[in-house]
Amino acid sequence: MSALARVETEQRGSRCIVTIRGEIDLSNAKEISSAIEAAVPRDALELVVDLSPTTYIDSAGVSLLLRLSERMQARRQPLQVLTPPGSPVRAVLELTGLPRVMTLLTSLDPS
Repeated sequence: MSALARVETEQRGSRCIVTIRGEIDLSNAKEISSAIEAAVPRDALELVVDLSPTTYIDSAGVSLLLRLSERMQARRQPLQVLTPPGSPVRAVLELTGLPRVMTLLTSLDPS
């Protein structure tokens, strides 16, 4: 994995949580996307990409999330993105209109 980011995966029941630590940009977006897709089991009913520890995301990172969402929908595995309220990463996602396409979570707690 790139020196800029680390991808960690955790299974909680039927939910797969993929945490991205560091930065997502043009230099590592394809590598991160491949790591996420390889880590998500076919039997996971949902995927959460946790961007809480992500410090930076650019348009390549937003594009990664959109492409990943399309692929997960084809597999019938909904994608949700976890970002803390007020974080710079969440601001970028909201500015790009991502919440109209996928769910942005503020916590992993069931509602």
